[in-house]
Amino acid sequence: MRILLTGKIGIGKTTVCKKIVEIAKKNGLNCCGVLTQRLEDKGKTAELIVEDISTGERKILASRINDEETSNGIISCNFIFNREAIEFGKKALSKKGDLLVIDEIGNLELEGKGFNNAICAFQSKKNKNSILVVRSKLKNAVSAKLDCNFKMIEVNKDNREEVPTTISIKFT
Repeated sequence: MRILLTGKIGIGKTTVCKKIVEIAKKNGLNCCGVLTQRLEDKGKTAELIVEDISTGERKILASRINDEETSNGIISCNFIFNREAIEFGKKALSKKGDLLVIDEIGNLELEGKGFNNAICAFQSKKNKNSILVVRSKLKNAVSAKLDCNFKMIEVNKDNREEVPTTISIKFT
């Protein structure tokens, strides 16, 4: 089953994914893909971290741009994205598992950059069970790029506690 998991910024999409992975692993499933996490600094996102779900290894994916900073990274939405971490994430997305989680894709991927293999990985026949995370404002643009059947689930404050269990039942 393929699930497009969507919701507003900060609603808990990554937390939902972490809980799904935890449940799946307890049920003996081999999980792969990426989780992204925001690190806060004085109430603002200072860095984004990417984690390879299969190994637990983490890298700094992006840092907030400041006036003194110059970089050879990819600039998008006030962040500089680390090319090495992008390649790290793309490699994690190329792995095979019982459950693939892609948390999350955004403007970079819609422009053919960043984790540009994410949509192919989500649709791949080798990944029977896949979750693709996207913010609500981009769900239509991402849906238009998908050439497969999927179920869309919107995470909100009323359902975010039940969603991990509801989704996990579909994969066991």
